[in-house]
Amino acid sequence: MGERDLFFTGYPGFIGRWLVRSILADDPGAEVTFLVQGKFLERARADVERLEEEGRAKPGQLSLLAGDVADPRLGLGKEEYERCAARTTEVWHLAGAFDLNVPEGVARKVNYWGTRHVVDFCRACPRLNRLVHFSSVVVHAEREGIIYEDELDEGQDLINPYFATKFWGEVEVRRASEEGLPTVIVRPAGILGDSRTGETDKFDNVYLMFRMAYLLKRLRIPPVHLGEGEARPNFIPVDYLARAAAHIGGREEAVGKCFHVVDPDPPRMREWEDVLWRLVLGKEPRLALPTALVDWSSRRLGRLWRSLGIHPHAVTYLNHVGLFDDSNTRRILAGTGIECPRMPDYLPVLYRWWLENRRRPGMTPKY
Repeated sequence: MGERDLFFTGYPGFIGRWLVRSILADDPGAEVTFLVQGKFLERARADVERLEEEGRAKPGQLSLLAGDVADPRLGLGKEEYERCAARTTEVWHLAGAFDLNVPEGVARKVNYWGTRHVVDFCRACPRLNRLVHFSSVVVHAEREGIIYEDELDEGQDLINPYFATKFWGEVEVRRASEEGLPTVIVRPAGILGDSRTGETDKFDNVYLMFRMAYLLKRLRIPPVHLGEGEARPNFIPVDYLARAAAHIGGREEAVGKCFHVVDPDPPRMREWEDVLWRLVLGKEPRLALPTALVDWSSRRLGRLWRSLGIHPHAVTYLNHVGLFDDSNTRRILAGTGIECPRMPDYLPVLYRWWLENRRRPGMTPKY
């Protein structure tokens, strides 16, 4: 058994693949056991082989177990479950259904019950130093104003199964923390592709705006701004999340705290919308729909938005979102050189990658 023996869920998902590379860069000796759904085992094996070929991991340092967080015993046999519990020092829980379109039953099974089952596993680990739980800023739904890292239940209206089940999953982790389980809660903002290469493995959030803008260009329909654009929706690139979360989750002083991993100075929606339209059309919109009209359309014209591949709740969220205080994150990252790039600066990189890969199959959100 190693000094750091990680039990890792949510691999080989988008965030998981980036994150494990950052963990190994920070601690080349860390041993990792990945709990992988059977349907993703082949992909996981290929990625582990790639990590070994690149010299990021030694043979045997990374191991795969077929399982599922939706099962009370994580899909493992009794002996395997006990063996994993006996050796684990850290649990990194990333598995989840991260999509506004996720059916309520799936969201509840994965985001809520899956988290409960992982917490139960943590309680069975005699060597456990910490559970690093990946929540999301969406637990705050459409709250506005400044939102602090120690806040959770502020009476927000959890209008979507995704919002609600991520909220209740974090409730379970916080309850376990109060009972003595060492926990670290990471709440990322909306995740975009790599800021250096543009690479992603699904097209959602801002990528859907690329598609809508591209469609309007082909149809020669004049662009418009979706609302007054004063709100500051928060997005971060996956490379920043991976570096920040690897550092946070590896620090003893992080235990017992929650961390907003967000853009500390998000641009107004109008600022990055203008960048997007210039990229696609070479010009900015001259007209703006009133925010109230955009909100009405999301409530009454849901089919129209869905036909464009955009969930109506996402339309509302863009204009009604809080500002996320990240004091804990800034303190723990101080002096590391890990900083979030500004979204308008790397948006052209994301657009170029989307343009080159927009017809790639399998890029719809997966849950």
